[in-house]
Amino acid sequence: MLEPAREGDRPVRRRIYEILEPAREGDRASYAFDLFITLVIVLNIATMILLSVRGVREYPAVAIVLCLLAGLTLIIFIVEYILRLWSCVEDPLYHTPVAGRLRWARTPYALIDLVVILPYFLLFFFGFNLTGLVILRVFRLFKIVRYSDSVSLIIRVVRAERDTLATTYVVLFIVLIAAATLMYQVEYPAQPEAFSDIPAAMWWGIITLTTTGYGDMVPITPAGKLLGSVIALIGIGIFALPAGILASGFSKVLARETGDEVYLCPHCRQEVKQSELWRKGE
Repeated sequence: MLEPAREGDRPVRRRIYEILEPAREGDRASYAFDLFITLVIVLNIATMILLSVRGVREYPAVAIVLCLLAGLTLIIFIVEYILRLWSCVEDPLYHTPVAGRLRWARTPYALIDLVVILPYFLLFFFGFNLTGLVILRVFRLFKIVRYSDSVSLIIRVVRAERDTLATTYVVLFIVLIAAATLMYQVEYPAQPEAFSDIPAAMWWGIITLTTTGYGDMVPITPAGKLLGSVIALIGIGIFALPAGILASGFSKVLARETGDEVYLCPHCRQEVKQSELWRKGE
Protein backbone atom coordinates (compact mmCIF):
# COMPACT_ATOMS: atom_id res chain seq x y z
CA MET A 1 0.00 0.00 0.00
CA LEU A 2 1.41 3.33 -1.06
CA GLU A 3 1.88 6.01 1.58
CA PRO A 4 0.48 9.48 0.93
CA ALA A 5 2.93 11.99 -0.46
CA ARG A 6 4.70 14.05 2.14
CA GLU A 7 4.68 17.85 2.14
CA GLY A 8 8.22 18.07 0.80
CA ASP A 9 7.44 15.76 -2.12
CA ARG A 10 4.93 18.13 -3.67
CA PRO A 11 5.94 20.13 -6.76
CA VAL A 12 7.15 23.60 -5.96
CA ARG A 13 4.53 25.26 -8.13
CA ARG A 14 1.72 23.36 -6.43
CA ARG A 15 2.98 24.32 -2.98
CA ILE A 16 3.32 27.99 -3.97
CA TYR A 17 -0.24 27.93 -5.29
CA GLU A 18 -1.52 26.55 -1.98
CA ILE A 19 0.37 29.19 0.00
CA LEU A 20 -0.88 32.07 -2.14
CA GLU A 21 -4.50 31.00 -1.87
CA PRO A 22 -6.52 32.03 1.23
CA ALA A 23 -5.39 30.01 4.22
CA ARG A 24 -6.81 26.56 4.76
CA GLU A 25 -7.25 25.12 8.20
CA GLY A 26 -3.98 23.72 9.48
CA ASP A 27 -1.80 25.30 6.77
CA ARG A 28 0.49 27.56 8.78
CA ALA A 29 2.49 28.74 5.76
CA SER A 30 -0.63 29.91 3.95
CA TYR A 31 -1.93 31.61 7.11
CA ALA A 32 1.43 33.35 7.62
CA PHE A 33 1.39 34.60 4.03
CA ASP A 34 -2.15 35.95 4.42
CA LEU A 35 -1.07 37.86 7.51
CA PHE A 36 2.11 39.10 5.83
CA ILE A 37 0.43 40.35 2.65
CA THR A 38 -2.33 42.03 4.67
CA LEU A 39 0.31 43.93 6.66
CA VAL A 40 2.04 44.88 3.40
CA ILE A 41 -1.22 46.24 1.99
CA VAL A 42 -1.84 48.29 5.15
CA LEU A 43 1.75 49.59 5.07
CA ASN A 44 1.44 50.55 1.40
CA ILE A 45 -1.81 52.44 2.03
CA ALA A 46 -0.28 54.17 5.07
CA THR A 47 2.74 55.37 3.08
CA MET A 48 0.48 56.69 0.33
CA ILE A 49 -1.57 58.65 2.88
CA LEU A 50 1.47 60.05 4.71
CA LEU A 51 3.22 61.07 1.49
CA SER A 52 0.19 63.19 0.59
CA VAL A 53 0.71 65.34 3.73
CA ARG A 54 2.79 68.43 2.94
CA GLY A 55 4.18 68.62 6.46
CA VAL A 56 5.57 65.10 6.18
CA ARG A 57 7.16 65.78 2.79
CA GLU A 58 9.03 68.77 4.26
CA TYR A 59 11.24 66.33 6.20
CA PRO A 60 13.54 64.76 3.56
CA ALA A 61 14.62 61.84 5.76
CA VAL A 62 11.03 60.86 6.53
CA ALA A 63 9.99 61.27 2.91
CA ILE A 64 12.88 59.07 1.74
CA VAL A 65 11.97 56.33 4.21
CA LEU A 66 8.33 56.44 3.13
CA CYS A 67 9.31 56.30 -0.54
CA LEU A 68 11.54 53.30 0.12
CA LEU A 69 8.72 51.56 1.97
CA ALA A 70 6.34 52.31 -0.90
CA GLY A 71 8.88 50.92 -3.38
CA LEU A 72 9.41 47.78 -1.27
CA THR A 73 5.70 47.08 -1.01
CA LEU A 74 5.34 47.63 -4.74
CA ILE A 75 8.05 45.04 -5.42
CA ILE A 76 6.23 42.60 -3.16
CA PHE A 77 2.99 43.18 -5.09
CA ILE A 78 4.77 42.60 -8.41
CA VAL A 79 6.41 39.39 -7.18
CA GLU A 80 3.08 38.20 -5.79
CA TYR A 81 1.33 38.85 -9.11
CA ILE A 82 4.02 36.99 -11.07
CA LEU A 83 3.88 34.01 -8.69
CA ARG A 84 0.10 33.89 -8.93
CA LEU A 85 0.25 34.05 -12.73
CA TRP A 86 2.85 31.26 -12.74
CA SER A 87 1.09 28.95 -10.29
CA CYS A 88 -2.54 29.50 -11.28
CA VAL A 89 -2.36 26.53 -13.70
CA GLU A 90 -2.54 24.27 -10.63
CA ASP A 91 -6.20 25.20 -10.45
CA PRO A 92 -8.25 22.90 -12.74
CA LEU A 93 -10.09 25.95 -14.08
CA TYR A 94 -6.84 27.41 -15.45
CA HIS A 95 -4.82 24.26 -16.18
CA THR A 96 -3.74 25.18 -19.73
CA PRO A 97 -0.42 27.09 -19.83
CA VAL A 98 -1.49 30.01 -22.04
CA ALA A 99 -5.28 30.09 -22.26
CA GLY A 100 -5.61 29.20 -18.59
CA ARG A 101 -3.34 32.02 -17.48
CA LEU A 102 -5.16 34.48 -19.74
CA ARG A 103 -8.46 33.33 -18.24
CA TRP A 104 -7.06 33.78 -14.74
CA ALA A 105 -5.77 37.27 -15.62
CA ARG A 106 -9.36 38.32 -16.36
CA THR A 107 -10.71 37.30 -12.95
CA PRO A 108 -11.71 40.15 -10.57
CA TYR A 109 -8.92 39.54 -8.05
CA ALA A 110 -6.28 39.30 -10.78
CA LEU A 111 -7.51 42.54 -12.33
CA ILE A 112 -7.30 44.25 -8.95
CA ASP A 113 -3.72 43.04 -8.51
CA LEU A 114 -2.86 44.31 -11.99
CA VAL A 115 -4.53 47.70 -11.49
CA VAL A 116 -2.48 48.19 -8.31
CA ILE A 117 0.84 47.92 -10.16
CA LEU A 118 -0.24 49.18 -13.59
CA PRO A 119 0.63 52.90 -13.10
CA TYR A 120 4.20 52.02 -12.11
CA PHE A 121 4.67 49.68 -15.10
CA LEU A 122 3.47 52.41 -17.45
CA LEU A 123 5.95 54.85 -15.89
CA PHE A 124 9.00 52.56 -15.69
CA PHE A 125 8.68 50.69 -19.00
CA PHE A 126 6.88 53.13 -21.29
CA GLY A 127 7.62 56.51 -19.72
CA PHE A 128 3.95 57.43 -19.43
CA ASN A 129 3.65 59.71 -16.41
CA LEU A 130 -0.12 59.86 -16.32
CA THR A 131 -1.10 61.84 -13.24
CA GLY A 132 -4.70 60.70 -13.52
CA LEU A 133 -3.68 57.09 -12.97
CA VAL A 134 -2.67 57.92 -9.41
CA ILE A 135 -6.29 57.27 -8.50
CA LEU A 136 -5.69 53.61 -9.43
CA ARG A 137 -3.60 53.27 -6.28
CA VAL A 138 -6.84 53.28 -4.31
CA PHE A 139 -7.62 49.88 -5.82
CA ARG A 140 -5.02 48.31 -3.55
CA LEU A 141 -7.66 48.62 -0.82
CA PHE A 142 -9.63 45.91 -2.58
CA LYS A 143 -6.72 43.49 -2.25
CA ILE A 144 -7.70 43.13 1.41
CA VAL A 145 -10.93 41.47 0.26
CA ARG A 146 -8.94 38.38 -0.72
CA TYR A 147 -7.63 37.94 2.83
CA SER A 148 -10.53 39.20 4.96
CA ASP A 149 -13.32 36.80 5.92
CA SER A 150 -15.42 39.73 7.15
CA VAL A 151 -15.23 41.58 3.85
CA SER A 152 -15.91 38.34 1.98
CA LEU A 153 -18.99 37.88 4.15
CA ILE A 154 -20.26 41.32 3.10
CA ILE A 155 -19.74 40.41 -0.55
CA ARG A 156 -21.65 37.14 -0.11
CA VAL A 157 -24.54 38.95 1.55
CA VAL A 158 -24.75 41.58 -1.20
CA ARG A 159 -24.56 38.84 -3.84
CA ALA A 160 -27.34 36.85 -2.15
CA GLU A 161 -29.60 39.91 -1.88
CA ARG A 162 -28.66 41.50 -5.19
CA ASP A 163 -32.10 41.06 -6.79
CA THR A 164 -33.94 42.65 -3.87
CA LEU A 165 -31.39 45.47 -3.62
CA ALA A 166 -31.58 46.09 -7.37
CA THR A 167 -35.36 46.36 -7.18
CA THR A 168 -35.10 48.78 -4.26
CA TYR A 169 -32.66 51.04 -6.08
CA VAL A 170 -34.79 50.97 -9.23
CA VAL A 171 -37.75 52.20 -7.16
CA LEU A 172 -35.49 54.82 -5.58
CA PHE A 173 -34.37 56.01 -9.03
CA ILE A 174 -37.98 56.30 -10.19
CA VAL A 175 -38.87 58.32 -7.09
CA LEU A 176 -35.82 60.54 -7.72
CA ILE A 177 -36.86 61.25 -11.32
CA ALA A 178 -40.44 62.00 -10.26
CA ALA A 179 -39.34 64.27 -7.39
CA ALA A 180 -36.85 66.18 -9.55
CA THR A 181 -39.38 66.66 -12.35
CA LEU A 182 -42.11 67.91 -10.02
CA MET A 183 -39.74 70.26 -8.16
CA TYR A 184 -38.42 71.62 -11.44
CA GLN A 185 -41.95 72.41 -12.59
CA VAL A 186 -42.80 74.11 -9.29
CA GLU A 187 -39.58 76.05 -8.57
CA TYR A 188 -38.28 76.98 -12.04
CA PRO A 189 -40.53 80.06 -12.42
CA ALA A 190 -39.41 81.38 -8.99
CA GLN A 191 -35.67 80.63 -9.17
CA PRO A 192 -34.56 79.61 -12.69
CA GLU A 193 -30.89 79.97 -11.76
CA ALA A 194 -31.05 77.24 -9.08
CA PHE A 195 -33.58 74.83 -10.59
CA SER A 196 -32.42 75.49 -14.14
CA ASP A 197 -33.24 72.02 -15.46
CA ILE A 198 -34.26 68.55 -14.32
CA PRO A 199 -30.66 67.26 -13.83
CA ALA A 200 -30.03 70.21 -11.50
CA ALA A 201 -33.21 69.34 -9.64
CA MET A 202 -32.01 65.73 -9.41
CA TRP A 203 -29.06 66.94 -7.34
CA TRP A 204 -31.54 68.56 -4.97
CA GLY A 205 -33.58 65.33 -5.00
CA ILE A 206 -30.58 63.19 -4.02
CA ILE A 207 -29.65 65.49 -1.15
CA THR A 208 -33.25 65.63 0.04
CA LEU A 209 -34.06 61.91 -0.28
CA THR A 210 -30.92 61.05 1.66
CA THR A 211 -31.92 63.69 4.27
CA THR A 212 -28.46 65.27 3.95
CA GLY A 213 -29.65 68.81 3.28
CA TYR A 214 -26.63 70.85 2.14
CA GLY A 215 -28.79 73.94 1.74
CA ASP A 216 -27.30 75.03 -1.59
CA MET A 217 -30.68 74.51 -3.30
CA VAL A 218 -33.90 75.06 -1.34
CA PRO A 219 -37.50 75.56 -2.46
CA ILE A 220 -38.92 79.01 -1.73
CA THR A 221 -42.49 78.72 -2.98
CA PRO A 222 -45.24 77.33 -0.72
CA ALA A 223 -45.91 74.49 -3.16
CA GLY A 224 -42.20 73.73 -3.35
CA LYS A 225 -41.83 73.63 0.42
CA LEU A 226 -44.81 71.28 0.73
CA LEU A 227 -43.46 69.04 -2.00
CA GLY A 228 -39.99 69.08 -0.44
CA SER A 229 -41.41 68.04 2.93
CA VAL A 230 -43.25 65.10 1.39
CA ILE A 231 -40.18 64.00 -0.58
CA ALA A 232 -37.99 64.17 2.54
CA LEU A 233 -40.43 61.95 4.46
CA ILE A 234 -40.54 59.48 1.57
CA GLY A 235 -36.74 59.44 1.48
CA ILE A 236 -36.53 58.37 5.12
CA GLY A 237 -38.57 55.25 4.39
CA ILE A 238 -36.97 54.38 1.07
CA PHE A 239 -33.37 54.69 2.26
CA ALA A 240 -34.15 52.50 5.27
CA LEU A 241 -35.05 49.60 2.95
CA PRO A 242 -31.49 48.67 1.82
CA ALA A 243 -30.32 48.67 5.45
CA GLY A 244 -33.13 46.31 6.42
CA ILE A 245 -32.45 44.06 3.42
CA LEU A 246 -28.75 43.82 4.25
CA ALA A 247 -29.47 43.17 7.94
CA SER A 248 -31.82 40.34 6.98
CA GLY A 249 -29.24 39.02 4.51
CA PHE A 250 -26.53 38.95 7.18
CA SER A 251 -28.83 37.04 9.49
CA LYS A 252 -29.61 34.45 6.80
CA VAL A 253 -26.00 33.95 5.70
CA LEU A 254 -24.67 33.67 9.25
CA ALA A 255 -27.41 31.22 10.20
CA ARG A 256 -26.69 29.13 7.10
CA GLU A 257 -22.93 29.08 7.66
CA THR A 258 -23.24 28.25 11.37
CA GLY A 259 -25.85 25.57 10.70
CA ASP A 260 -28.41 27.32 12.90
CA GLU A 261 -31.04 28.32 10.36
CA VAL A 262 -34.40 29.73 11.37
CA TYR A 263 -37.62 27.85 10.60
CA LEU A 264 -41.25 28.89 10.83
CA CYS A 265 -43.31 26.57 13.00
CA PRO A 266 -46.46 25.50 11.06
CA HIS A 267 -48.49 25.26 14.27
CA CYS A 268 -47.68 28.34 16.35
CA ARG A 269 -46.27 30.41 13.42
CA GLN A 270 -43.22 31.36 15.48
CA GLU A 271 -39.63 31.46 14.25
CA VAL A 272 -37.53 28.66 15.73
CA LYS A 273 -33.77 28.16 15.37
CA GLN A 274 -32.54 24.78 14.19
CA SER A 275 -30.69 24.24 17.47
CA GLU A 276 -33.95 24.67 19.38
CA LEU A 277 -36.19 22.43 17.27
CA TRP A 278 -35.90 19.64 19.85
CA ARG A 279 -37.81 21.85 22.31
CA LYS A 280 -40.91 21.61 20.13
CA GLY A 281 -41.04 17.91 20.87
CA GLU A 282 -41.34 18.44 24.62
